[in-house]
Amino acid sequence: MKNNLILSIWFSLIFPAFSFESDFISVEAEGNESGADLILIHGFSCSPKVWSEFVHEVQSEFHIHLVQVAGFADSTAPKKHPESYLETTRDEISRYIEEKKIEQPTLIGHSMGGLLSLLAASQETSKVEKVIVVDALPFYSLLFTPLATTEIVLPQAQAMKKQLLALDEKQFEHQAKNAILPLTKDDTKRDLLLKWSKESDRTVYADYLKELISYDARPTLKEISCPVTVIHAYDETVPIPQEQLSQLYTTAYTNLEGVSIKTIPESYHFIMWDQPEHFLSTVREALGTVPTK
Repeated sequence: MKNNLILSIWFSLIFPAFSFESDFISVEAEGNESGADLILIHGFSCSPKVWSEFVHEVQSEFHIHLVQVAGFADSTAPKKHPESYLETTRDEISRYIEEKKIEQPTLIGHSMGGLLSLLAASQETSKVEKVIVVDALPFYSLLFTPLATTEIVLPQAQAMKKQLLALDEKQFEHQAKNAILPLTKDDTKRDLLLKWSKESDRTVYADYLKELISYDARPTLKEISCPVTVIHAYDETVPIPQEQLSQLYTTAYTNLEGVSIKTIPESYHFIMWDQPEHFLSTVREALGTVPTK
């Protein structure tokens, strides 16, 4: 027994615990290490704390990996400026799965995190068990026009990036407040979103926004072979009828065979905050028979 203890201590000193190093993401794991792996990816300008209530409900069952995209919500910005932040972050999530030897994880992503989940699954179809996309389209600009293409929206995205970088702090706060208003019904959460936006690196913020507006992931959907559930919000106060919104999602995901699309009513964009119980039950249904380790 004593020899085993000495050997264990010696082994941990010679081979320290593996730490994932990346300029573009950091990951914290918590929950039940014996449970199935859930990789949670937050949205634009947010923190992994966006998942706090959800994690509290499922941490006894699942091994949870919380991804922080570098540069958002007071996290350290990347030292390098990649040609594509989205594709680089996608590659880092895939590298995390590979280097940590995570078998059959489920990716759950909100907004930008949903897009990143789709992109990662399109590369890692043999390793990803399921994908759950929370209120995200494979091409953001479809919200403005069903005829959107990257070529059409790119000049607008570039102009928006330039404008954001030119704003002073007061102007930026005013614009961020207006952008946040229709995202959640909870005023305290709006304050939190504003705080995260103000704490985000402005260059990273502007670059990701430009990409989100102009990046069309629809062609990559056919590369995904694992089950995908898309959960989207709807509220009567939004200016688009529910039937039209549902059709928008159905059309946008045409290239993804077998996708399941679910609507959660009486919610704005942050479904996990506005309808936490309905969100939890819908995610549990989507997880279904995710295998335990």
